[in-house]
Amino acid sequence: MAFATNQDLQDYVPDIFDHGVDDWTDELTKAEGDVVTQIRIQYWNKSHSRSNFDKTKLTEAQWTRSTVYRALSAHIMPKLATYRVDDVFIEQIKFYKEQYVEEFDSELRVGIEYDTDGSGTVTDGEVTEWNIQDRLYR
Repeated sequence: MAFATNQDLQDYVPDIFDHGVDDWTDELTKAEGDVVTQIRIQYWNKSHSRSNFDKTKLTEAQWTRSTVYRALSAHIMPKLATYRVDDVFIEQIKFYKEQYVEEFDSELRVGIEYDTDGSGTVTDGEVTEWNIQDRLYR
C-alpha cells in the first residue's frame, strides 16, 4: 500500500489531472519517501535505534494528507510551474508547503501510530505523542 494515491490527490485538488498529466504516482511515491524521512528525523531517531525502523508499521491513513501536501508542494506544482511573473503554481507551492508543515506537526502532536508488535492493530501503547518545541528556551 501507499500513504496516498491519485484518488487522494484528486480529493484535495479536483482539477489536478486537467494539466496534461494523468498519473502522479511517481510524485506521490517521492513525497511518501520525504514524509518517512521527516518521521525518522523528528521522531524515530530521537527515541529509537535507527536500524529498527519499519515504515510498514506506520498507519498509512495517518500520513495521507501530509503526503498529498508534500507531493503538491515539492513534486507536482514545481513541474507545472512556468516560473514567470504571476505564475499561479508558484503561489500554490507556497500554500501547500505551509499546509504540509502544519499537517505534519499536527500528526506529531496527536501521536504517531506505530504497530510495534506487528499485530496489525495499533493499541494505545503504540501511539507516541511528540511535543514539538516551537521556541528555544534558555
